[in-house]
Amino acid sequence: MSETAVTDGIAINAAALEPLFAPWEEPNKHRVRAQKGLPPEIKTYRRQSPIRMVNPLRAAVKEWRELNYFGASDTTRELMAHWFERPHRLIGGNGEEIDFRYYFCQREAIETLIYLIEVRGMHSLSSLIFEFGGPNAETEALGIKPEDDEWARYAFKLATGAGKTKCMSLAIVWSYFHALRESGSEMAKHFVVIAPNLTVFERLKEDFRPEGGGPDIFMTDPLIPTEWRGDWNFSVVLQDEASGASTGGALYLTNIHRLFESRSGSRSEVETYDWAGPSVSKSKALDTGADLRDRITSHRRLMVLNDEAHHVWDPGSAWHGAIRWIHETIRKRSGSGLAAQLDFSATPKDNKGRIFPNVVCDTPLGEAVDAGIVKTPVIGRTKELVEQAHDDAAYRYEAHLRLGYERWKRSRTEWEKSGRKPLLFVMCTDTEAADQITRRLNADGVFADLNGKTINLHTNLKGSVKKRNIGGQTIEVFEENEKDISDDDLKAIRRISRELDRSDGPYSCIVSVLMLREGWDVRNVTTIVPLRPYSSKANILPEQTLGRGLRRMTPPGQANELVTVVEHPAFSSLYEQELEQEGLPIEVLDTEKVPATTVTIFPDDNKDLAALDIVLPVLSAAHEIQPKLEGLAIGDVKTAFKPYAQLPLGTKGDVDVKYEGRHLITNEVVEEMNIRLPLLQNGLTAISFYVRELEAACKVQSTHTVLAPLLQTFLSEILFNEKVSLVDKRLTGRLADQDVREHIRAVFIPLIRARTVKTEKRKVQGTGAQLRNWKPYQATLSERKPVEKARNTLFNLVPCDQSLEVAMTSFLDNSADVKAFAKNAGPQALRIDYLTAEQRLAFYRPDFFIRMDIGEYALLETKGRQDSDVPRKAAAAIEWCKAASKGDVKWQYVFSPQNVMERLTGNRFGDLARACVPALQNLLSETTSQPELPLFGGRSEDDAEQFFGKGVFDSLPVRARKAATDALELYRFFEKKTDAPNFAPVFSALLGPYDEACKTVIIKRLRPKMPATAVEQRDWFEPYMGNADKKNLKHYEGMAKNLKRGLVYGNPHSVIGLLRSCLDFALNDKAKIDGVFEAVTEVFDFEGAGAFLNQVTAVNDFRNTYVAHAEKELRDAAIAQENLRTWMATLASIVAK
Repeated sequence: MSETAVTDGIAINAAALEPLFAPWEEPNKHRVRAQKGLPPEIKTYRRQSPIRMVNPLRAAVKEWRELNYFGASDTTRELMAHWFERPHRLIGGNGEEIDFRYYFCQREAIETLIYLIEVRGMHSLSSLIFEFGGPNAETEALGIKPEDDEWARYAFKLATGAGKTKCMSLAIVWSYFHALRESGSEMAKHFVVIAPNLTVFERLKEDFRPEGGGPDIFMTDPLIPTEWRGDWNFSVVLQDEASGASTGGALYLTNIHRLFESRSGSRSEVETYDWAGPSVSKSKALDTGADLRDRITSHRRLMVLNDEAHHVWDPGSAWHGAIRWIHETIRKRSGSGLAAQLDFSATPKDNKGRIFPNVVCDTPLGEAVDAGIVKTPVIGRTKELVEQAHDDAAYRYEAHLRLGYERWKRSRTEWEKSGRKPLLFVMCTDTEAADQITRRLNADGVFADLNGKTINLHTNLKGSVKKRNIGGQTIEVFEENEKDISDDDLKAIRRISRELDRSDGPYSCIVSVLMLREGWDVRNVTTIVPLRPYSSKANILPEQTLGRGLRRMTPPGQANELVTVVEHPAFSSLYEQELEQEGLPIEVLDTEKVPATTVTIFPDDNKDLAALDIVLPVLSAAHEIQPKLEGLAIGDVKTAFKPYAQLPLGTKGDVDVKYEGRHLITNEVVEEMNIRLPLLQNGLTAISFYVRELEAACKVQSTHTVLAPLLQTFLSEILFNEKVSLVDKRLTGRLADQDVREHIRAVFIPLIRARTVKTEKRKVQGTGAQLRNWKPYQATLSERKPVEKARNTLFNLVPCDQSLEVAMTSFLDNSADVKAFAKNAGPQALRIDYLTAEQRLAFYRPDFFIRMDIGEYALLETKGRQDSDVPRKAAAAIEWCKAASKGDVKWQYVFSPQNVMERLTGNRFGDLARACVPALQNLLSETTSQPELPLFGGRSEDDAEQFFGKGVFDSLPVRARKAATDALELYRFFEKKTDAPNFAPVFSALLGPYDEACKTVIIKRLRPKMPATAVEQRDWFEPYMGNADKKNLKHYEGMAKNLKRGLVYGNPHSVIGLLRSCLDFALNDKAKIDGVFEAVTEVFDFEGAGAFLNQVTAVNDFRNTYVAHAEKELRDAAIAQENLRTWMATLASIVAK
């Protein structure tokens, strides 16, 4: 079926409207505006962000991702693998199973946060700007006010519909488990999620604390690995529930107004704030927020997450003031403070239109559209939009309303067979116009399909909800009066707005005012009619207008959806100019030419459904991950240990142990475990430790009664070269050693997996499922994803993903031996479970079902080989066909490569099936290579000791030893490459430990010299410099500001360089300057300082040249090796100081 036929003969470039990549894929293309009259041009690289820190951060995070999260903790790596490695099977809103993947923009947001906090240790705006701020970064970093650096603040620019709440939940889970599992973690287990108004508060409550006690986002989304759920002790506290105590972690969900601290003042006017419409006195919020603020500030570490955070950075913002009060109060009560503040907004701009300075991640609207995350917006223009001379807005905007009505009816025709109810949204400038338009749409026969189906949702909520008989129906309407809205009426308004998407709901049209902005999450809006006088000089906010209709009705990838804004040509240029800044070259078409981009697939009643039906057998799954361990005995452990030699007691064994892991490129899972040294100093507690770690690696639970005695016997009788007691000091001294850990992993992990991955033969369950009973579903229609008409399928159309499927559809429709066929697509599609190479459960969807004239059936796959699991998918499909074949019913699996299809000359499917047999046999006979040993998998500290020297390595703190081991493993990996890589990433994970060590030295030596009072500190950090060399004044001033930032606020930037400057001033500078410089000379002029300065200078210069600023590429392995040793020796020297 051609696109032209579907769109009533309209010739358009539908490809310009379809996604360029999947929502979970890294953006690799973008559209730019072309010459007038031509479709947008597609560039084959990612769109650059205009926000200065974003592009270099994207590059750094991408490199970190590709190197398997180099330098991250085990907690981070395990969560990343769980979240992003594969699709998750979840239950959708209609009760059917769906494939769920986090969007790439959500992944990039959490990766950026973790990279900055955990790997780079960047907790201040000045350090972010210094590192990623561009050519004038150092000067700008020094210009950041110290009070803006008191706690970590990161902003995330995410387009409407990109999933800000998903990002929040990822950050919360990561912080919670990092604080729980990583020793010395400074992350939080307590969180405050702040909404700007009650509408957003109610929306967030649906995710974090659903009405009626249903499962929250932490249970419905795949956030928490199954084996970790026992450690998830977490409660959600709403703003009116501040009393009581929480024994575990907690999330406080509140409106910002509850956090304002009461302050005395003489302001004559009452400060009010918009709570989803009504103005509410600030004093009322203050009266109810004291208990909440007290409970929040009782926690030592807290993370604040701001939703729709448009005004957090406004000068004098009460929102910012409330967060500062929380930080300062926590600091006074416990000596700590905020772990981080995360700001989420589609438009993170202050009241002067300036982008927040701390934006670290940018997903513009254009990128969200290119990914298919949101609907594709189209401006439907027409010159017929003429205002009538009338006092009643319903008649003044007659043309607008009629055109919007007709466009809405077309979208209703496009969607109604799939059970979706498109909505028309009319945006007015004032409530009087909204009242007039609502009355007409509900009663005038010109708009017959909206009579009695139009609701008026004001945001100036003074009035009440009434039931009125309109058009013969009793409906709820909002009527304005001078009385404040009651709580019951406010709840009714929110309920009505939340239920607008329901297919059985009474409303098809919403009339509101332009003030309705954030927090309104209706998904079914397909047509927007903004009404404003042409003489209007008010600022138009196109993204806010579009935001009302951007959210999708169906999951991304299922259908290509549009939202049309009916506008006069006089306004369309404003959309083009404004949205181009968001990377969105929006299509502007005549309203009557807006194309259909989706099509409903349904069983066609005009066909002989009985003759074309195909009955699918309902089979049980073949694989199941059992979270319980059974059937493991000590004999199995002894057999599994036979390939290995016993270890010596008292000293570390030099043994290379190989085990399953993750390939560096394919990012497969590494079952890594934390080594908590204090915990492993006792034999009994070490057994408990290893039980927990093996449970985490193998995703099982409650195995202590099985594993503990086996581990005890293994440690005391099998692993070592003599039998020994668990309390023997020779054993306890070895329990934390790497070789012991690796042998436990190598022996027990395969044994556990073999007994917890349950594989059974598929069995027929109940009666078969008839395709004629499939529910209608929506599919994309475009040049790359066409739909085809076919006689021999019971569906109205065949949706195709590629040209090979188009050819196959034509072949099947004309095959002499095919009685019926159908595309396996949509939410009800057959998905066959299988195990990947790493024994993880996954699902495979073949392309076609076929019923032949001899009564046999086939599953047909037309795709070529795309990944290493294709043989496993094919094997699973073959087993499915064997299980489905019962009695006279026979199923076969056909794998059809394109070249076989192209060479076929006949028109019989049986011939094709026989011609494809060799290709399938070759596919099944392939042996996939075993994954390489994982990078950062089985770390060997012995190797690190030998490489860096035992004295150097042992003198390092735990975090630095881990970073050194990671750096060495990455160097070993790069060293083996035939093409010389850039070795700079080897040093990246060392920057965090370096900054931490340098800061400690500076603070330890200088803080005792710092005056106590603020006045004395000001003079100390700003001494008289009249006698100093004028050419060095700027350097001295910058150095003093950075020292103040470090000593007073604890957040210096460029700390290696700062330590070098202190040493250089103390040893080489002849300037006589008092204050902090006098102290620097005193504490940094010590014995051996000259050699120490040379060490630090060499590291700082190397860092700036090859690592931080990447002025040159480091491709010489010998130079990399030499400097890696130098860096660790210097770090040991810094730690010693």
